[in-house]
Amino acid sequence: MKNQSFLLLIVLMLICPFMGNSQEDGKDVDHSYKPLKINLNEDGSKYLRFITWHQMWLEANSNQKGLRHSIRRSRVLAFAQISPRFLILTHFGLNSLGAGNLTANPNSQTANNRSLLFLHDAWAEFAIEPGKLHIGTGLHYWNGISRLSNQSTLNMMTLDNPGAGNADARLFPWNNITTSDQFARHLGIYAKGSLGNFSYRLAANNARTNIGTLGPNPSFQVDNISGAGLWNFAGYFKYDIFDKESDKLPYLVGTYLGKKKVLSLGAGFFHHPDALAVGDLETRESVSHFAMDAFYDAPVNENIAINALGAYYNYKYGDTDGFNSGGLVPSSGSILHGQVGVLFRKANLMPYLTFNSQNLDATPENSSEFGFGLNYFINGHFAKITAEFTSGTKGAIGAEATNIFRLQTHIFL
Repeated sequence: MKNQSFLLLIVLMLICPFMGNSQEDGKDVDHSYKPLKINLNEDGSKYLRFITWHQMWLEANSNQKGLRHSIRRSRVLAFAQISPRFLILTHFGLNSLGAGNLTANPNSQTANNRSLLFLHDAWAEFAIEPGKLHIGTGLHYWNGISRLSNQSTLNMMTLDNPGAGNADARLFPWNNITTSDQFARHLGIYAKGSLGNFSYRLAANNARTNIGTLGPNPSFQVDNISGAGLWNFAGYFKYDIFDKESDKLPYLVGTYLGKKKVLSLGAGFFHHPDALAVGDLETRESVSHFAMDAFYDAPVNENIAINALGAYYNYKYGDTDGFNSGGLVPSSGSILHGQVGVLFRKANLMPYLTFNSQNLDATPENSSEFGFGLNYFINGHFAKITAEFTSGTKGAIGAEATNIFRLQTHIFL
């Protein structure tokens, strides 16, 4: 009861300041968003733009005592269109900083990097045929295998990417996270573009060195020195039936809040040849994933908009059952995921539901997760509060459900 009362108090403290009149001292307050942009020529076609955002969490977990506060994300992104043919982008920040991984003196830190900023993206791009074919290279986010694998963290419909932490496969749309990449980013070469309403993104990447323990089951044995498992390949393809979505940047929108009518059908893959070794370094197996998804986001009328997404994921880590990748997707298998939200536009409220079922080879039972949440849009995605409750069960026999309540405040400029 104490935790519940405290959570209610926090919610009221966060929401009440925004529930009053939109005037201060008798004057209209301008809440409109003005991009942080520096024009480099008179017509603004050459520019430098900055984006920064914070997402703060307050969390109660049925497996832990007390409330936990954390900085889920703190990021800065800058990109420059220095000519119609060239684009450069840099993105840095930190993730999931809580009391358990704060560092007393970051200058002397050696083992824990969560309290330090790190590079998320750094790439440069050249337009061979503007709009149709762009080639880029660097540390990038032009990912397979699905829409959610390329999702922006600025405008999610849900509080966070699926897989909140109470089922077996955490953050599963980022299918290779912590195995061959740097936090869902690969170092490589990509091609992207659109042909009418069809868009594509393809990438060939150097895999991160990742050497596991040899044994009877497959383990990662990626070694850039020897060249073992050196390259992996990814792609995502989609067709927009109604409004065309932008592909200037890789970050796909979670919800347009009724401002567009989008029906997108997509499919993607990730293939990492010879990434795994079985028993000895000579016997090699490959990692191959694919996914399919459908995304719908549209106004119903002037008062209501709807958002829905359904996806199927299939993960394959070699041919041996029971493989544990050491990452957040722990095993071969398949996952079905769905989410739906309804925006009440005049009230700026969006309740939503999520569900996924995880059929993984490493567990005797299916793992599943259900959640419901509520977005309160103070100023669209630029300032919002989200409350979410999730309940999930792992696939071990007799596993008990884990319940998590999270409250997030989100601001980006």
